[in-house]
Formats: sequence, C-alpha cells, structure tokens
Amino acid sequence: MTAHAFSLLFAAVLANQAGVPLPVVPSLVAAGALSAHAGTGMVPSILVTVVAALVADAIWYGLGRWRGREALRTAARLLRRSAEYVDHAEGRFRDHQLAFLFGGRFVPELNPIAAGMAGAARLRPRRYSAIAIASALAWAGGWTGAGYALGNVAREAPVPLLSLATPVVVIGAILAVGLALKRRRRPRHDHRLPGGDDGRMVSRRAASFGS
Repeated sequence: MTAHAFSLLFAAVLANQAGVPLPVVPSLVAAGALSAHAGTGMVPSILVTVVAALVADAIWYGLGRWRGREALRTAARLLRRSAEYVDHAEGRFRDHQLAFLFGGRFVPELNPIAAGMAGAARLRPRRYSAIAIASALAWAGGWTGAGYALGNVAREAPVPLLSLATPVVVIGAILAVGLALKRRRRPRHDHRLPGGDDGRMVSRRAASFGS
C-alpha cells in the first residue's frame, strides 16, 4: 500500500471511530487484501488502523473528562441517539465496565459514547488506554486479517480475483454510505442498546459524571 492509501485508511478509521456514519470495514478488508497482494504483510495496515482508532478514543475520552455529561449529550446528538440511549449505556457501563468498553469498539455508534463515558467517570488513563489498545488490536487485526487471508487465496487462484476486489469494495462502500445517510434522515427514536435488557434506567445520579 502507498502512503496515500495509508492516509485514506487513517482518515476513514478516525472518522468512523469518532462517530461519523462512514462504513470502514470494507476499507480494512481491502487493506488486508492489498497487503497480501503486495507481499508487504498486514502489520503496517493494522498499526495505522490502531493509531487512528486510539486518536478518536483520546478525543472523546478527553471531552468526557473535561465536559462530563455534556460530552455524552454531544455524542448522542452526533449519533442521533436519545438521552435514554445514553442512560442505558451508562447502566451497562456501570454493570459491565470492561466488556462494555471492549465491545463498544465493534459498534461504531457506541464507541464515542463508551470513550466519553470512561472520561466522564474519571477512569484512570492507564486502565482505559490498556482496554482501548486491546480492543483496537482485536478489531483491526480481525478485519485486516480476514482481508489478508482472502488476498492470499485470490493471489493463488487461477482467475485474477483480486482485480475484482476494488470495484466490489467501492460499490459496497457506496451502498453502505447510502444506507447510513438514509438512516440519518429518519426521525430520531429511542434506541435500546443491542442485546440488552431494558430494565434499569440510570437515575440522574449521572450528574456525578459531571464536570
């Protein structure tokens, strides 16, 4: 991959992990496939992805420490989520802190809230950094590794499958962006966190998150 390609990958991951509804998984898979095709290994792509994700985390973590609940409300507005969504996220954070922060990486719309919540809760920077790095490595390594494996298969195939990868990824990205924009035009609803029971709304003790 060229320096220009790495720059585009960095920008896409940074935007995605910061909360912009930009699908980035196709880019990670494509980066892995291109790395396999070039024979350069997937470590550079993973490092670029991890650094970009950590920059996004640091931004929201810092905003959370600085602005408290106001940062969470800002994230909710950016993601078109209701205050109730943030309340449910806070409950999950209190009950399952490690799993919530680690798993939030794999749900782009949840990652900014998780990072901001860690900052607002005054989670120690060293602990948060360890969780963020581990989750970023797992996320980047998983998708880039999948692309790398596919790239190796395509390279050895009798038909030049890799030549079809670019148009497929571009078409997929365009469709994903279109769906994301269509979703953002819909009226805002009260969304529940995926897989959760709805039970415990966190009370306004969340003010303890405050600035």
